[in-house]
Amino acid sequence: MGKVDPDDPRPPFQQVADDLRAAIRNGVLPPGARLPKHAELAEEYGVAVGTVKSALGVLRNESLIASRQGEGSWVRQVLPEAPAADTMDPSDTQGVLSEILNRLDEVNTRLAAIEERLPRSAR
Repeated sequence: MGKVDPDDPRPPFQQVADDLRAAIRNGVLPPGARLPKHAELAEEYGVAVGTVKSALGVLRNESLIASRQGEGSWVRQVLPEAPAADTMDPSDTQGVLSEILNRLDEVNTRLAAIEERLPRSAR
């Protein structure tokens, strides 16, 4: 992890997000690892805290990290990237479908848990 490159055409928040994403994918930040505080990341990358917040928002949208107000952010379990459709063996179709259904079940379980915490009027 390092400083933002002013000569890089990507916006600073994207550079920070890309660097943190690489650290997660490479195991430098393993699942369960707590990310440094916003101010610490801002100092490390030489950017504003708002830039760090934007970068972390990108990673949250990609489901690479989770955050809780007042508790910080941590790395989620990283799922392997799906193979490109043209490189898949047709005999693996059942296994791929099974994996998709398993992941869908996980999403449904998480959604049900969230909905349980909502007031009845919001359901």
